Amino acid sequence: MIAVLIGIGNLMIGIAYAGLGLLSAWETISLHHYRGWSRFGIGFALMAASCGPHHLMHGWQLLQGEAVSWPIIAVTIIGLPPGLIFVGLRFETAWNGQGDRGIPASPQRAILLSAAFAMVAGGLAAWSLARLPAAELPFQILCSSSEIPGIAGSGFSFVSPSFLANLFVTGTYGMVGWYLADRQVRRYLTDGSWSLAGIAMSGVFMTCALMHLVAAAACETGWALTFDLIGVPASIYFLWIVRQLHRDAVTDWNRRPLIGAATAPARASPWSGANARPGSPVRD
Repeated sequence: MIAVLIGIGNLMIGIAYAGLGLLSAWETISLHHYRGWSRFGIGFALMAASCGPHHLMHGWQLLQGEAVSWPIIAVTIIGLPPGLIFVGLRFETAWNGQGDRGIPASPQRAILLSAAFAMVAGGLAAWSLARLPAAELPFQILCSSSEIPGIAGSGFSFVSPSFLANLFVTGTYGMVGWYLADRQVRRYLTDGSWSLAGIAMSGVFMTCALMHLVAAAACETGWALTFDLIGVPASIYFLWIVRQLHRDAVTDWNRRPLIGAATAPARASPWSGANARPGSPVRD
């Protein structure tokens, strides 16, 4: 019964990723004549193209009877609330609702929530490694100078493409979540409130990184491995553009990602090239 619920949860997450990715791609393509190309929209669509199918496949496998571990159950339950909030805000905006809103929470609560998540993340990571056969080996790596490529007889290897890809994506999406959370801290210092959409999106990427960290302990093959490998370059580009936006190094009309209503403005933006005269240079 638990496996079925977690499978349904992964299907919901996968559908949300795929839907938001398609919506982001459609808005980026349809509005680029008015607003220019949204680098964030492109990056989000690429990220969703790997994460969405990965969750859909994992959910389908669980519904087909595949065993589910307790760390996967825990990380799925943790990841559902921010994902549902973010998707709900997006649909609310699509239906001409309020969408994003401010949260007048105290910084002490934010610190407490962050500390609790950090402890849970560390516990789940250790739990995932401890469940492997010969569980003492992963911890011996920290204190051993000899190479330990894997665990004999378990099908697990520390140099397998699945482990390395998931570990890499854990770092990139964790940094994305960090930049988004830092932006929220700056917003609070300026306005005295938190963005519900921003907090939810920060939580989405933090829990996404945690889920990939737990998945790194599994030996994925086939299409799951394919989407893991696709996610590596997608996460690199997405991290790059989020960092650029965080530093205010690029201009992007999609700065409030996927929450604000995207409609055609009264006139084209200067950098879109729509108003450029023939032969005149177009600034990027």
